[in-house]
Amino acid sequence: MTLIMENSCSITGQLKSHPSQLSGKIYYEITYFGKQFEFTFCKKCYNKIPFEEIKHILRGLILNDRFPELNTKIIHWGKNEEDPIDIKTSIDLKNELESAFYPRTAKDKIENLVSFLYKKQKYDGDLVEVNLFLDYNYLFFKDHNELNFYLKTLVNIGDFESHSQGLGEPEQYNITYQGISNYIKTLSEGFNSNKCFVAMAFDDSMISVRGSIKNALKATKFEPIIIDEQNVDSDKTINDEIIANLRKCKFCIADFSLHRNGVYFESGFALGLGKQVIYLCSKDEFEKAHFDIRPLQHIIYTNPEEIEKKLIDKIEAWIV
Repeated sequence: MTLIMENSCSITGQLKSHPSQLSGKIYYEITYFGKQFEFTFCKKCYNKIPFEEIKHILRGLILNDRFPELNTKIIHWGKNEEDPIDIKTSIDLKNELESAFYPRTAKDKIENLVSFLYKKQKYDGDLVEVNLFLDYNYLFFKDHNELNFYLKTLVNIGDFESHSQGLGEPEQYNITYQGISNYIKTLSEGFNSNKCFVAMAFDDSMISVRGSIKNALKATKFEPIIIDEQNVDSDKTINDEIIANLRKCKFCIADFSLHRNGVYFESGFALGLGKQVIYLCSKDEFEKAHFDIRPLQHIIYTNPEEIEKKLIDKIEAWIV
């Protein structure tokens, strides 16, 4: 992998300020969409990072404030058993992107775009502007052409109408009645859902932890889905109900305390669906966790009272 430009940021293309390559690190500052960012890369890892493949994802994450760690920690790429990273000061970008929450599929992309347009309205049917050359950065598209393709798709299927303002002016769009109906339907499913699947041990010792998780979700306006609190239809198995609810949820919270096999399965299935997973574990139990999940960033707690604030901060940074 070759560097894009010596004096430009490999994520945003913006000119670097104060570039430095001291002490095995590559450090620089940039100003991007009016925000100040500082990136510190491990010098050994820098040329391994496939920037051309992932830079549109990173742009979207940092502009939507879903990846604050990128601006505060040393960035590595992939596991290195000989030189393990300190998760307090560093991040494994490759690992983090595998679980990061962003629109991955064509369905996710179009739902995210509809949500973006819908929220820009002052009222249903209001005309909203789209700047192809700016907005694609926030919406995780690779370039303005990809954004334009999805906008045309929404118009062609009848969910939006297009209104040209003239050469060089931003396009305007308004949602149709069909578009409103489809949007309301998708709110209860997948990417735009207000539901969170909670995977944890069903044990009396976890009652206080469960309460703290539910309080954090309530504070961030998400509805917790905990399988032993659901009414399961007689014609469904518990596994059917778990999978159906995971599909409907926007993200998953997985507490690995007591190390139930179901938590490993449910969090893994959520990742397979492209959903964000927030990992929790009590400090006493963390050392017993399976080696595959130990490198992942966990909220480590010593008592249930610690969970609520830490979880609210994480949800507001990564999900909302």
